Order: sequence, then C-alpha cells, then structure tokens
Amino acid sequence: MAAKKKKEAKIPFADMLLAVDRNDFDFYSRLDKEQKKAFSAWLCMRAASSANGSDAYHYLLMVNDLVNVDFSSLTKHPELQWKLLATCGIGHKTYHPFIHPGKKKAISKIHKFLQNLYPTMNKSEIELMIAINDESELRRLAEDNGFEDSDIKELFE
Repeated sequence: MAAKKKKEAKIPFADMLLAVDRNDFDFYSRLDKEQKKAFSAWLCMRAASSANGSDAYHYLLMVNDLVNVDFSSLTKHPELQWKLLATCGIGHKTYHPFIHPGKKKAISKIHKFLQNLYPTMNKSEIELMIAINDESELRRLAEDNGFEDSDIKELFE
C-alpha cells in the first residue's frame, strides 16, 4: 500500500500580491506555520517588482530600493522581508505579470579553462575572447600553459 503524500501548504499567489498592493503589513503574521515555511520572499519580490501601466515604475523602484538592497542578509527574517515588501504597495490592486527566471546555461569546458587561466576576467570578457580566437589559437594557449595532448583533446570535445 502506498503512503499518502503530505499536502504541501501553499499561499495563494494572488492573495499575497494583493496584500503587497494594499500595504497589508500583517499578512505574513496571519499565515499558519506551514505557509510560513512555504513563503518565498524572493518569489514575491520578483512578482511585485513587475507591474503594468502607470504603476510599473513605482513598483520597480520601490522593490529595488527597499527590498532588494541587502536582501540576502535578511533571509533569516522573513517577516521583516514581508514588511519591506508591503511598504511597496500603492493602496489598490495592480496587475503583476510574472516574469519567469531565465534558464541557466551550462558553462563550456573552454569557458571554464579560460576562467581558471584568467580569474580576473568577467563572463563577457571570456565570451569575447572565445569569439575572437579560433580553436587553433585556444589549443595553442592550452599547450603554452602546460596542458597535455589528452587534456587538450578533452577540452575541445
């Protein structure tokens, strides 16, 4: 006999955004224990920062200036994060289109090789270096830095 899965507590997303819109500072405190565990300030912040119409600029600036600043240092204080989110509301319901986070691309072996070789270069500089050098030049760079033929072959597979 299969064991029943415990139903996960969820917070209605629309209700949460409406609470942000209406500056409901007590919304988080009214959540039950399971809902508080399910609360994601990051997700709420992401949704609240996007709005349509004349309110878009207000929400983007408020969420960025009040909530996003030192956001990671407040992870152990979700109620404080909520109260900061609630200060961003404008007093009436606003449509917040959800913008899905982009998918993280896998980093190529060549990208990792250049990152290790030049740790002070940022991502765009490494991508530029890959774009302006052909494979033979990158192979020669690996050889010049002591890579064995087998390692170079694996690097360019």
